[in-house]
Amino acid sequence: MDRSIVDAMPWRPEYRASKKEPGGAIRMADYQGMRWFKCDFQVQTPDDNVNWADPETRLGDPRRPLIPPPTDVHGNNVGPNVPDESRIQEAARTYLRRCHALDLEVIGVTDHNFSQKTEPRDWFLTHLVEQNKSVARDLNRPPLYILPGFEVDVGYHVLCLFDPARKLSHVRRVNMLLTKLGLGEGHRFRNGRPEPLRMAGENVSLKKLLEVIQDEHQGIGIAAHADQNDGILSQPRNIADYQNLGLFAVEVTASPPAQPYLDILNGRNAQWSRPERQPAYVMSSDAKSLQADAAGLPVANSLGYRHTWVRMSKPSTEALRQAFLDPRSRVRVMGSRPSETQTHPRINSIAVKGAKFLADQEVRFSENLNCVIGGRGSGKSSLLEYLRFALETEPSLDNGRDTSLGRKREQLLATLTETAAELRIEFQAEGGVPDTLIYMPSKPKDQQRRLEGRDVQDLATVLRQLQAQFFGQGELSRMTGNGAGQSQVLALIDSSCGPALADLQVRERDIQARLKSLFQAQRDELRLLDEIKVATQEATELERQLKARESVQEDSVKNQAALSARRFLDEFVKVGERDVQQVADLIAFFDRKEVLVPDAGKDWPEAVWLQTAVAQANSARQAFMKELAESAQRFELALLRATGTDAAQATRNAIQAAQDRFKAACAEKGIQPDDIARLQELEEARQSKLELVDTRQRELVEVKRRADELPRVLKELHDIWHAQFQLRRDTAQAMEASVVSQTVRISTEFMADKASFAIAWQRLAPRDGRGKLARRWEELGDDLFVSWKHRQTEASPWETVEAARTDQHAIPYLYGDLAEDLQPALMKHLDSTDVRPIWESIRLSRINDGVDVELRRDDGTAAGSMSGALSEGQRNTVLLNLMLALGTGPIVIDQPEDELDSSFIYKTLVKDLRATKEKRQLIVATHNANLPVNGDAEFIYGLEARGGHGQLLAQGGLDRREVAGAVLEIMEGSEEAFKRRSDKYHF
Repeated sequence: MDRSIVDAMPWRPEYRASKKEPGGAIRMADYQGMRWFKCDFQVQTPDDNVNWADPETRLGDPRRPLIPPPTDVHGNNVGPNVPDESRIQEAARTYLRRCHALDLEVIGVTDHNFSQKTEPRDWFLTHLVEQNKSVARDLNRPPLYILPGFEVDVGYHVLCLFDPARKLSHVRRVNMLLTKLGLGEGHRFRNGRPEPLRMAGENVSLKKLLEVIQDEHQGIGIAAHADQNDGILSQPRNIADYQNLGLFAVEVTASPPAQPYLDILNGRNAQWSRPERQPAYVMSSDAKSLQADAAGLPVANSLGYRHTWVRMSKPSTEALRQAFLDPRSRVRVMGSRPSETQTHPRINSIAVKGAKFLADQEVRFSENLNCVIGGRGSGKSSLLEYLRFALETEPSLDNGRDTSLGRKREQLLATLTETAAELRIEFQAEGGVPDTLIYMPSKPKDQQRRLEGRDVQDLATVLRQLQAQFFGQGELSRMTGNGAGQSQVLALIDSSCGPALADLQVRERDIQARLKSLFQAQRDELRLLDEIKVATQEATELERQLKARESVQEDSVKNQAALSARRFLDEFVKVGERDVQQVADLIAFFDRKEVLVPDAGKDWPEAVWLQTAVAQANSARQAFMKELAESAQRFELALLRATGTDAAQATRNAIQAAQDRFKAACAEKGIQPDDIARLQELEEARQSKLELVDTRQRELVEVKRRADELPRVLKELHDIWHAQFQLRRDTAQAMEASVVSQTVRISTEFMADKASFAIAWQRLAPRDGRGKLARRWEELGDDLFVSWKHRQTEASPWETVEAARTDQHAIPYLYGDLAEDLQPALMKHLDSTDVRPIWESIRLSRINDGVDVELRRDDGTAAGSMSGALSEGQRNTVLLNLMLALGTGPIVIDQPEDELDSSFIYKTLVKDLRATKEKRQLIVATHNANLPVNGDAEFIYGLEARGGHGQLLAQGGLDRREVAGAVLEIMEGSEEAFKRRSDKYHF
C-alpha cells in the first residue's frame, strides 16, 4: 500500500504533533487515553461455507488438502502426507486486508456455534489470528483487535465475545467454553444448520448464558439483530430478558431504529422499561461476504456494511463493558470517526524537564476530558500551573487580576531554576496545524518563550488563538466574591459573543470618535456665534466714533475713496512692473552658453546629424530669447504710456486734491494730524471687524452643518448600544440552553447596571461639596437612573439629563420645593468650561447591561440568584456552569470541587462536564472521584510523590486496570476503604 495513503487514514490524525516520528505522527503506544475505535462486532467468516457468499474465499472440503509426500527413486513414499494450509491462509489474509481497507480496527468473529470443524487448524479464526500481525506489517498498520466468539440461539440470537486473541490457545478456550454451555464438538449443527443452545436437555436462558460468559469468563454478550423479527425486542415474552441488567448491549440493524424499538431502547416504553440504565445499542454487518459496490462501499451483509464507534483505551471485553455502561459518552453508530468532527483548539501535551519537585515526564492529553489526580505533594497542581504560566498571553503577575496568582507564579518559577529546566507544550488552534511552545524560565525574559521551528512576529497573538482559560485553586471564589459575580457573568457572555460583538465595538469606537468631533463642532458653533456678536458690536461702536466727527465725515469719505483709489493704482503699477521683472528673470534663466557637442562627439553614430540638430536648436533658442526680450520691452513701454499720460497724472492729482481738502477740513475744524490718523485707523478697524463677521458667518455655515449631524450620529451610537444588548441577550439565551443540567436562568436588561452608572455619574460631581447641588448629587443620580428606566423614552440616562433642560417631568427631583429647583444649577454645572468636556465624554459612554443568574434545584425551585442569597459555592457553581456552556477553547481548572456547593457536583457539574467535553477540551486536577468516574474522563493521569518528586503512577482510561486501581487508591483510600464505606451506607 502507498505510504501516503496510509498516512491519510482516519486513525492517524488523532496522533499527530510529536517529535516521535518524522512528519509529526506519533506511535499508537505514546497515547494511553481513550480514543474511538471502529468496530464490527458480528462478522461471519468462510468457516460457515453454507452461508458464505464469495466463491473466491469459500473454503474447500477438506479445508487443508493433503499434499502427497515426496518419493524416492523407486517411487516409494519417503514421508507423511502434509496438510496444505496455503488456501485457508490466503483467504484469511484477504479477509484481513479487506478489514484494513475499511479502516476496521476491532472485529468480533461470531460464526454460528463457533465452527462445524473440530480440528483447530481447520478453524478460519485460527488463521485470522496467526496472519494478523504480518498483514498489518505489510500495510504499515496496527494489527486488528480480533475478539473471538460465537453466535448462539437462546430463542433469539446472542453474540458472545471474548478478549482479543493473539494465539491459538485463546481461540481454543472459546471453543471449550461453548462445549461447557452444552454444545460439544460434533453436536453443534444438524443438517448444516446450527443447533440452539441447550444444557441437560433444556434451553439455556439468557441469564444463565450471561452468568457463564460474563461473570465466569469475562466475556461480553450482545443481543443480535434485536430489531428484527427473530430478535429480543420482537416478542413480549423477552421482556424479562431485556430487563436483565447483565445485558449491556443489543445490536440493531437501522440507525436510528424504528420508533417502537427506539422507544424501548430510550426507556420510553413503560412495559419494557428497565429499572436502571438502558442497554447500549450497536450496529454490525453480520458479514457473509467481502463484496463492495462500484464505489468500493460494502454491499448489504458484507464486511463493514454497518459499524460502531467505541471509545476505549485499548479494546477488551472490560473496555466494551464500560463503554456499554456509558453509551452516551462512548458509543456511536455509523458515520465517520467522531473525533474528526472535533476541531476545537486543544493542548496536545506537556513535557516537564528539570523541575524541582516534579520528575521529568511527558503527558499526552485527550481532546476531551482529562483528570489529573494524585495525593498531597504529588505535583498535580504544579503540572496545571506550568501549563498556565507558559500559555497565558497576559501573565497573571502583571495583569492585576489577582495578586495571589502573582505570588503563586513566583513560587512556581522558583521550582524551575535549573539552567536546563524546560517546558514543552504542544497545542493547536481550531482546525489548525500543531505548534510546540518551548518555555525556559532561566533565559532572559524576552527569550523565555518561543515556538519550535518557526519565527513569529507576535507570540501572544498565536497563543490567543488557543482560547485557553485557566482557573487555579480558590480562583472561582475570588472571581465571584465581593459582588463581582454578575460582572464575571457579563464578561463570559461578552467573550462568548465572539467576533460579532467585537465588530459592534469597533463601530461603536468609530462613531464615538465622530461624535467627539461633532461635539467640538457644536462648541465651535457657540464660539462663532459669540465672536460674530462681539465683532458686529465692535464695528457698530467704531462707526459711532466715526459719526461723532460728522463735520469732516463727507471729506473723510472722499478721502477714504481717494486712499482706496491710490492703493489700487499703486498696486496696478506694481503688478505690471512685477510682470516685466518676471519676464526678465526668465530671459536671464535661459541666457546661458550654447549647448555644443563635445569634441568626442565626432566619433558618435550619426555625428553629422547630431551637430546639425544641436546647431538648429541653439539658433532657435537665440531667436526665442530675442523675441521674448522685445515683447517685454513693448509691454513695459505700453505700461508707461498707460500710467504716465496726462489723464493718469490728472487722476493722481484728483486723488491728491481729495486728500488735501480732507487735511484742510481737519485743520479748519481744529483736528490734529494724530486725529486724522486715528480716523483712518478707526475706519480700517471697522472694515476689519466687518470682514471678520463675514468670515465667521461663512465658517458658521459649515460648522452648523456639522453640528446639525449630532442627533443623527448620536442615534447611530444608541442603535449600536441596542444591537450589542440584543447580541448579549441572544448569547445569554444560547448559553442558558447549553447548560445541560438546566440549572441556571439568565436574565438581561438593557444598560441596567447601577454600579457602572454610579461610577460615571460620580465623575461629574461638583468639586465643591458644600453647594446644594453637591450635597444632593447622589440623590439626584438615584432619581435620574430610576426616572430613565421608568420613562423609556430616552436612549440613555445622559439623554434624560438633556431632556430635563426643557422637560420638568424628565427628572422629578430637579424641581419642586424639596429640590430647591436644582435644574438651573445642574445645567450651569454641566455647561461650565471644566465640566462640559467630561459631560460630552459621559454622554458617549455606555452603561453596562444588567445581568443576573438564578440557580435552580433539580425540582425546579430557585436556590437563589447571583445578586441575592446564593452561597459562595453556589455562586461558583453558576459561574463554572456558564464557563462550560459556550466556547471552544481548553479549560484548565485546579480542584474545582473545593469551591463548589457539594450537592451540585454530582447533580450538575458532572452532567455539564460530560456535555462540554464533546465540544471543548477540559483538563482538571481533582480529588473528587465523581469527576473522572461519573464524568467518564477519556484520560486520567495519576501522580504519586516518590523520592521527593511527583512521578507517574498510572495513565489512561478507567478501562485500564492500573488506572482504575490508581483512582481507587488515591480518591477512595483503597478498594477496601471504598467497600467499607459502601457497607456502612447500606448499598
